[in-house]
Amino acid sequence: VTILGIASAIALSAESSQAQERFSCNLNRVSTMVQTERGSIPLLRWTDRSFPPPYTPQQRCQIVSERFTKFDNSGTLKYIKADTINNLPVLCVAAYKGGSCLPDGLLVTFKPGTNADAALVKILDRRVWAAGEAYQLCSDCNDRSERVISQFNGETYVDMELFFSLTSQAK
Repeated sequence: VTILGIASAIALSAESSQAQERFSCNLNRVSTMVQTERGSIPLLRWTDRSFPPPYTPQQRCQIVSERFTKFDNSGTLKYIKADTINNLPVLCVAAYKGGSCLPDGLLVTFKPGTNADAALVKILDRRVWAAGEAYQLCSDCNDRSERVISQFNGETYVDMELFFSLTSQAK
């Protein structure tokens, strides 16, 4: 009976921790999803089949969703920035606006020639999501709701804490 009780407690604990994760891979839509108070929203759609095996869109979806979850759970998902790692355009995690990519902070790798700055802005552009009320994202606005995406020394940063704060307010 004790073993059964412990097993049940572990199962419930695992279930509740999975339910609280903000990022997931929806294999039906092949999309990295983000859970907000507005509901589950596709953050990245995985359609590019040009990456070499084993990096199918489904595999990339799972890998990148797990990376987002790892950084979110560790409290290091403060800023996302566009950068270059190993001569490839990427999105990575930075501790602060103006900071460099964290060690092992890689989120997404793009094909050579991809404009990672443009991809980053497009990912968080509300028109792409077509969900909820839109708010403007810009680099030189005074209203804090318009500073989710900003430039610092010519680099694009997304303030993820502000992003989640705003997506929980506007319903």
